[in-house]
Amino acid sequence: MYVVWDKQYTFHDPVTDNLAYMILYHGCVMTVCGGVLTIVMSGFLYVVYCGVSGESFSSLYTSSDLAETLWTFIPMVVLLALCFPSLTLLYYGALRCSEYEVNLKVTGHQWYWQYEYQQGSDELVYESYLLPAEEANERGGGMFQYMDVDKRCVLPSDKLIRVLFTSEDVIHSWFIPSFGLKNDCVPGRVGSASLVIKEPGVYYGFCTELCGVLHSEMPIAVEVVPSDVYDSWLSNELNQ
Repeated sequence: MYVVWDKQYTFHDPVTDNLAYMILYHGCVMTVCGGVLTIVMSGFLYVVYCGVSGESFSSLYTSSDLAETLWTFIPMVVLLALCFPSLTLLYYGALRCSEYEVNLKVTGHQWYWQYEYQQGSDELVYESYLLPAEEANERGGGMFQYMDVDKRCVLPSDKLIRVLFTSEDVIHSWFIPSFGLKNDCVPGRVGSASLVIKEPGVYYGFCTELCGVLHSEMPIAVEVVPSDVYDSWLSNELNQ
């Protein structure tokens, strides 16, 4: 089970390259922010010191063309350095120039999820609803109240997956923290994302858009299984 543990304040353990790169990028950005903050605070404290001690603040910093050029050019370089990996990460999580092995379509409804799989000309479509607390207790086996569903979304590990997103009514959002995946489901539009899940397990998420009165009652549960188990499951479901 992949859920947040008590008092956790860091990211989920990454099970996709998408989230692993996000965590790496976050660390780089925070390092840059720390360096900028240190430099700015040092300059501020130096100005305060000059004012308190009665020393004059050097005109080198107030009327120098070189200083003005540097404090304009250096931030621009820093922003560009942060921009390119951010755009690369954005497009890497959206589309990849390779053949997808699995296609999943996610449709948001008030207030449940619908999943569609396709294998050749055959289609599998089913709905996923919040599992009532009494039923979760009866089933046991690690079921989480208000987080588990009656029928989980099933995906394979170690396969390139394309996920398509849309909605039938209002804007929903399909968010799985352990995947680093969050896409809005917009009526009349189809969004897409790609990922490779590295570890089998059960991953939980939730809708992150305020989609109505029962917004809190449409959790997401994704069961990731080995590829051969997924193929058998999909074939059995299609043949029923």
